[in-house]
Amino acid sequence: MQGQGICGIFRFTGKGRYGSLAGMSERIASIDILRGLDMAVLTGGAVVLKEALTLSAGGSLPDAVAQQFTHAQWGGAFTCWDLVMPLFIFIVGCSMPFAFTKYRTAGGEGWRRRTMLRVLRRVVLLFLLGMVVQGNLLGCNPEHMSLFCNTLQAIAAGYLIASVLLVWGGVRSQLAGCMACLVLYWAALRFMPYAGHEGGRFLPHDNLAYHVDCLLQGHWQDGTPNTWILTSLSFGVLTLMGVLGGQCIRLMNAGKSTAVLAAAGAASLGAALALECDTPLIKQIFTPTMVLWSGGWCLLLLALFHLLCDTGLRATRFFTPLQAFGTNAILAYVLTEMRGVGGHPFWWGITQPLFGGLASVCGEWGPLVFNALSFLLLWALLECLRRHRIMLRV
Repeated sequence: MQGQGICGIFRFTGKGRYGSLAGMSERIASIDILRGLDMAVLTGGAVVLKEALTLSAGGSLPDAVAQQFTHAQWGGAFTCWDLVMPLFIFIVGCSMPFAFTKYRTAGGEGWRRRTMLRVLRRVVLLFLLGMVVQGNLLGCNPEHMSLFCNTLQAIAAGYLIASVLLVWGGVRSQLAGCMACLVLYWAALRFMPYAGHEGGRFLPHDNLAYHVDCLLQGHWQDGTPNTWILTSLSFGVLTLMGVLGGQCIRLMNAGKSTAVLAAAGAASLGAALALECDTPLIKQIFTPTMVLWSGGWCLLLLALFHLLCDTGLRATRFFTPLQAFGTNAILAYVLTEMRGVGGHPFWWGITQPLFGGLASVCGEWGPLVFNALSFLLLWALLECLRRHRIMLRV
C-alpha cells in the first residue's frame, strides 16, 4: 500500500498483505548494508560500543580511543565520528543512479520534468523534516527556530545539486560538476573577501562560510560555528562522489568496479593530504580538504562492502542485521534525533519507562544495559518493517 506516514512526510510502501514494493529485490546489498552500518553507529551502536569498551577498560578509556566517539575540535585531528555525517550524505548519492535510471526508463516523454518535480518535493520535505528534528519547528516559536542546521537539510542540498546533473548530464558531466563545486568552494573560502576581511580566514565564527550563514539566516542561525548555505557546495561534492561510486557499480563488472572505487578512494585521500598544505581540514565548515578526506574513506568503504556483498564472496548474510537500518534509515534517524519532552530524544522517551528501572539496579553496568536494550528495541522495530517489506520514504 501507499499511505501517509508521520505528519504526512513519509510514504509507506510494502509488499504481500501490505501491497507491492517495486524494486525491493533489485536493491544493491552493499549500498543498503553500508547505509545500515552508518545508521546503526549513529542511532545507538556507537554509544553501546563506547560503554562496553569503557567497562572493559576499568571505567576510563584512553584519550585517543575516547576521541573517536566525538567530533574533532576546530582544526583537530579527524575522528571516526567525523565520518558519520559525510557517509550519510555520500550513500544517498550511491543509490541515485539506480533510481534515476528507473525514472528515465519508466518516464517516457517528459520524464525530466516529472523527475525534477519529484526531486523538489523531496528537497522540501527533507528540509522541513530537518527543521522538525533539530530546528525546533514544532515549537511554533519563530524566535527559537533554526532555519538550516541539520544533516537532513545537508542531504537535501546535495541531492538537489546531484539531481540536476543526473537528469541533464552523463557520467562525465557528473564528474565535471563534482570537481567544479569543489574548486568553487575552495576558491571562495581562500580568496573572496567579506565584511572587511581578506579571504583565506579559517577561524571559528570568522570565515566566509560562517559570514554567509549569519548574513542570510540572521537570528535563525543556530549559534554554532557549523556552516550550511555556502557549504552546500561541499554537500553537493559528497553526494556526487556517491553518485559516481554508484555509477561504477551500475556500469562495470564487480571486479573492475571494486578496483576503480578503491583507486578513487586512495586518490581522494592523497589529494586531501596535498591540499592540507593550503587549506586546513575543518569538519565544522566542510573545507574541501575535509570533503576529499572523508569522501576518500567513503569510497574505500563502498569498495570494501561491494567486494564483500556484491561479488562472488557473497558475505551479505553476515551483515543482514544492518539491512534493517539501511532500508529505513531516515525513520531510524528521526526517531533517535528528534527531541521530545524535556529536550530528550524522542526514542529515549519510549525506552526510559521500559528499561530505566532495570538499568538503575545494574550499578556500573546500568548505562550499557539501558543503551543496549534501547538499541535492540530500535533494531527489532526496523527489522519487523524490513521483514514485512515496509519502507518509509520521503
